[in-house]
Amino acid sequence: MDRTANGVGAVNNIQVIEKDSWIHDTEVTFSQSDDVNSKAPPSSSANQRTAIGSTNHLEETAVNHSVEDKATPSKMTWNQKVTFLSATLAALADNTSFSIMAPFFPLEAEHRGLSSSTVGFIFSVFSLLAFLFSPLFGKILPLVRARFMFLAGSFLAGGCNILYGLLDEMPTKETFVAFAFILRAFEGIGAAASLTASTAIVAHAFPDNVGTATSIIEMMSGIGFMIGPALGGLLYSAGGFKLPFLLLGGIDLAIVAVNYFIMPEHGTRHDKPGSMRQVLSIPDIWVVMLAVLVGSVSLGFMDPTLSPHLKKLGLTVDQIGLVFLSYGATYGISAVLWGYIADKKKCTRLMIVIGSYGGAVSFLMIGPSPYLKIPEAYHTVVVLSACPLGAVSMAMVIMPTFIDMLNSAEWYGIPNNFALNGIISGLWGSLFSLGSMVGPVFGGYLSGGFGFEKAATVLAGFTIFGMLAMCFFGVWEYRCGKGKRIPSSRATLLAINSTDEEHAPLLGSQEPNGSK
Repeated sequence: MDRTANGVGAVNNIQVIEKDSWIHDTEVTFSQSDDVNSKAPPSSSANQRTAIGSTNHLEETAVNHSVEDKATPSKMTWNQKVTFLSATLAALADNTSFSIMAPFFPLEAEHRGLSSSTVGFIFSVFSLLAFLFSPLFGKILPLVRARFMFLAGSFLAGGCNILYGLLDEMPTKETFVAFAFILRAFEGIGAAASLTASTAIVAHAFPDNVGTATSIIEMMSGIGFMIGPALGGLLYSAGGFKLPFLLLGGIDLAIVAVNYFIMPEHGTRHDKPGSMRQVLSIPDIWVVMLAVLVGSVSLGFMDPTLSPHLKKLGLTVDQIGLVFLSYGATYGISAVLWGYIADKKKCTRLMIVIGSYGGAVSFLMIGPSPYLKIPEAYHTVVVLSACPLGAVSMAMVIMPTFIDMLNSAEWYGIPNNFALNGIISGLWGSLFSLGSMVGPVFGGYLSGGFGFEKAATVLAGFTIFGMLAMCFFGVWEYRCGKGKRIPSSRATLLAINSTDEEHAPLLGSQEPNGSK
């Protein structure tokens, strides 16, 4: 009886360890083993010690196999392949269609009599609505199902993009402005739904490679934002205002149709929404969200300010375009590298700190800051050298944040399920959209009032602030080197397991009366 009971407990322990993380499963293992031992009828001490010893051996073997399985990457399943294909196609198509209007819409708006500030608000309402709706979509994701949200968001965004091509048919300036705002707002809502769902789906489909998978999606998004303006300008020159929106919007809807047939369902009908309040009660989440905001503000800062600065340095329009192209390409390629390292080494906080420091150095050089007192003859060389450094550094800040937020939530006892993936995806997308909206406004205001050199210096200071916040929080979290703070929920569980573990040998050493 003892051998059978303890053997069943060992098998249960192996299953639990293989499903969850090493630390948490070790705790659950002790608890389940003690429950089984307590229910087994008493036997001889020799048999009991032998059974307990065999159970412990099986536990150690299971832990070793679990660690080996995580260290050895498994082949992708069919569902993983089609999921990854759907997400990458959608990221490329959506972001290409979102960004096509950048080179020619301001010209069309100027012909209609719109001011530059009005045009800026039309562009920024996209990010504003994405910022507001992403957390909501992350909350309701398990209710409406991720596949439906993913397809519906892409369909809404692509449809709005096609309708944008009809704006030149508006009879008056007022109707032009009104429908430009409305369509751009709904496009932002669709983008928020699609991005939130796709990020949660990828995190659910690749639980052991979240950083790598999401970084590749981010790279495809960056490629879309890079080629979108170029395609938009070429199509506008070839066929006027309608052609870019109708063609690329149609391609976006065609990819939605393809994804309808190949994207598998993720999650179950029994999934319940996660607790946004519980996630936001975790201190780690707020610090990492600050890092997301710093990274996205830094990227958005360059959009309206870097081009005029490079023009003052004597670069031509073609050369400026190459600088932006190399900046985006460097960011996308390095993002994949940092995502892979975050998965394998789990050093997300260290990566954020190093990336923040590198970003601050690059912004001081891009100015270059007047405090560096670099001779004017070297300004062009310094600025061009700093651009790729800034791209690599910002990718190093942003890429580890998603996986860090997931790990922090798990550490505080929140189950890693589809509901948590949705909450984290919504928060991450919301903060990134906020930075994308604030960054250009922040950069344009500072550059216009104080000059690009001082504006870049202020941005470097903002990045250093984020780095110091992460460092001081790490000192608090790890209690000045004494070990990571254990949340109260985990502390209670560890205390119970520790007590049971201490009592187990005493119970095992007791021999029944009458035994020889």
